[in-house]
Amino acid sequence: MNNIIDNMKRSLRRIALFLVCALFSVCALCQELEEAQFDSAVLKTQPLIKINKEGSFVRDVNMIANMRFALNNNFVNGELINSQFRANDVRMEVIGRVSKKLKVRFRDVYSRSAADAATVDLLRRTIDLAYVEYEATSKLVLTAGKMFGEFGGYEIFYNPITMVVYNDWISNGDVFLGAIKANYRVSPNHRFSFQLANSSSRSFEQNYGNTPGAAASKAPLGITLNWNGSFANQVFSTKWSYSNFNLAKNRHLNQIVLGNQYKKNGLTLQYDFRYSNEALDRTAVVSGYLGNDFSNRLHDVNYIEHWVRGEYFFTPNISATTIGMLSSSYWMANPDNSVGKTNRLRNSWTYTSSVECHLNKQHNIKVFLSYVGKFNRYSDYARNRFGLQNNNTGQILLGFMSHLVVF
Repeated sequence: MNNIIDNMKRSLRRIALFLVCALFSVCALCQELEEAQFDSAVLKTQPLIKINKEGSFVRDVNMIANMRFALNNNFVNGELINSQFRANDVRMEVIGRVSKKLKVRFRDVYSRSAADAATVDLLRRTIDLAYVEYEATSKLVLTAGKMFGEFGGYEIFYNPITMVVYNDWISNGDVFLGAIKANYRVSPNHRFSFQLANSSSRSFEQNYGNTPGAAASKAPLGITLNWNGSFANQVFSTKWSYSNFNLAKNRHLNQIVLGNQYKKNGLTLQYDFRYSNEALDRTAVVSGYLGNDFSNRLHDVNYIEHWVRGEYFFTPNISATTIGMLSSSYWMANPDNSVGKTNRLRNSWTYTSSVECHLNKQHNIKVFLSYVGKFNRYSDYARNRFGLQNNNTGQILLGFMSHLVVF
């Protein structure tokens, strides 16, 4: 049996090496292409369908197909579970200007179930974005509709197509919310924003209805305050925020996020620190691994997270990205008074390494090879008291991603 396992491990290593070599071979074909960072809110690439928009209503409107498709090789505790092709993320987006000052944006997700349709904003949960943006002055921009909650940091601002994995809080968080927002640019290098949002896209009954001692609030809303700063000719930048969300009657979420970025000479380094104090477990991570159902959340849960990302361009079109994440979860209201009790229950370590290359600059199509590893390490108290066991998962993904501008 040991020989069989060793042979399988050697075979997997050979396959991984082959995939790396194959990817670099493909990348070698496109080394002369210029890299262009692309955000779906900035339209710079060549559309797939060329139509004459002059004088038409769609003159300043674009449709974007955000896609990530890959061969997924999944491992649990070091053993290969399966290999399958998957459309990991597909999102169709429409974005454009209705007038000089008014912009609209809509994005729907095709790789997510729409079964949970009972949302407080009356939109399907597959709809990420549906908002209008109005430039009131050269410094003040107002936004209303469904948008992502500006919880701060750099991780949350990346287009989901480019992120093969997020840290625990964003992965399990409810981040697309009905809201209004005001952005005010104090100077070319500093911008402040204020957002008033629903505290969740689901109702109180769905989130907390079976939680003892929890009662619905008459105004389940939240605020986010953001400062985006830039220093030394944009070499160092910040995305800092504070959030306070009313989850239930007299039960709030308080969160501080400090996002920092260094960018120079093809190298980008980013670090996010997140501290989330939740009077009810809004994220539901701790509640989940302690066996509570979705609508029965624990009281007084804390999450402390670190997120580090480094990216370097070896050539104008080939880059390597490494991300390291640590999510620590605490149950502060644990009624157990036994000797040895600790508030910290788990550390979750996640890291990713990716190589990306543009195949087609005009349509922003990239091929990528990524490895994702996650290690869940429970405290001695959590293992002895709740029977939780350490575990790890892994993924090797080979595929393509694109923000394809259809027209």
